[in-house]
Amino acid sequence: MVVALTMRTRDLLKLRNTGHPGINALFAKAHSADWDYEHDVDWSIPIEPDDPLVDDAWAAYGATPTFASLPARVRAHATRRAIGRMLNILQVGESVAQNVCAKLVLLLPEEDYRNHAAAQAMDEARHHLAYRRFIDKMGEEVEGIDAATEGIFDELLVSNDPLELIATEQFFLESLAMNIFESIQRHGSHPLLKNLLALITRDESRHMGFGVLFLAEWMRTHPPERRVAFAGRWLGQILGSLLDRPGPIFLERVTRRLKEAGMDPREVDVLAPQMLREQHEINERDLAAAASGEKVPHLLKSARRVGLLEPDVLAALGIAEHPLIRGALRGTVEAEAPA
Repeated sequence: MVVALTMRTRDLLKLRNTGHPGINALFAKAHSADWDYEHDVDWSIPIEPDDPLVDDAWAAYGATPTFASLPARVRAHATRRAIGRMLNILQVGESVAQNVCAKLVLLLPEEDYRNHAAAQAMDEARHHLAYRRFIDKMGEEVEGIDAATEGIFDELLVSNDPLELIATEQFFLESLAMNIFESIQRHGSHPLLKNLLALITRDESRHMGFGVLFLAEWMRTHPPERRVAFAGRWLGQILGSLLDRPGPIFLERVTRRLKEAGMDPREVDVLAPQMLREQHEINERDLAAAASGEKVPHLLKSARRVGLLEPDVLAALGIAEHPLIRGALRGTVEAEAPA
């Protein structure tokens, strides 16, 4: 459904609050949990030019034995370039999210939905400024974003469909990013970066929460055929993204960074196939952990909360036995079991 980006005064006189307790609470929490990027972050902490900022294991191929055997200077350069690229993606992603939220304020007739979107737009502006300031402190030109990510962002920027906007931004992208935020916090070695990500993650959990609550209500109020079609589209994208583990494309970036750091290109080319095999083993272990329910990704946790993993939906789509789906449901049962 595409809605015109135009409201008149009479439309604003008739704004209706849905009374959804969760979504109204998110707006209230946006104020009580607010933070100031100028005063709540210690920007006096220096960033040294040779500081990798995160542990090697954070980056693709960084946990392989071959990468671990490389000189510390080389590993630091490659890891710093990887985190710089990710921060660049995140900073522009915040600007995209700000645009999405601005459109939602203009599109949605529900008062509580509009209020959350307006509050989130303010959060995203703050996040963008914080990421940009951190990147500037790094004092280097970070790597650009990839074409696939740019394509997703461009599709959001041209869409005026509220359901598409919320499903893509607040549900899919926020859930996907939550694993990234938590990973940077877990592997972060620089105090400024860790503090910044802790504050941003606190906001992003609310944004993800809005997407989950909105879509759960949508699923509850629509007929089975619409629910199944919606679930099929998004579960396909979720499973595809989770199965898309570091492979040759990521390896090309890593080998380029190793050569930038001064390694002999011939040596790098010899080591590359070895790193690829080792990363494949890591990928298999990670997928096994997800399939067992030991580590359920946020995307599947959000999908369950929305209602995409309900038995009738999975049966209609014929994916109830998919290993990652079974792992998500198994992890849910274990997490909710009494101690």
